[in-house]
Amino acid sequence: MSRLLTPMLLAATLALAAMPAAAFCIHNDSDRSLFFAVGDHGILYKKWVSSEAMSCCDWRQVNCNWTHLADGQLNVRVYEQRPNGVEAACSTRVRADGNLYLSRFDPQGQCQWQP
Repeated sequence: MSRLLTPMLLAATLALAAMPAAAFCIHNDSDRSLFFAVGDHGILYKKWVSSEAMSCCDWRQVNCNWTHLADGQLNVRVYEQRPNGVEAACSTRVRADGNLYLSRFDPQGQCQWQP
C-alpha cells in the first residue's frame, strides 16, 4: 500500500507546487467554457476559462486585486458570454490569494461552488 501512496503523494505535491502561492485561481470544473470577471472598483481580472481548466492571477498585480491585500475578498461573476450589459449568470467571492472551484454552471443563478 505504501508503494501506491508514494506516487500519489508526489503527484499531489507537484500539482500544488505548480499553483502560484500568491495568486487567486479560478477552477472551471463545469462542462462549458465561461467568462469570469473578478474584482470591483474598476479593477477587474477578465478571462475566458475553458471547461476543466483554471486561470490564476497574482494578487499583487494591480489588475487582479483592488484591495491590495492577500486576504482581500474579491467578487467573482460568471457569464455565458462577454458581459456587454448582460447580468452575471451567477456570482460568489474569492480571497485574493485563494482558490475557487465552479463544479456546475447553471445560467439561472444556481451555480455550484466547491470550497
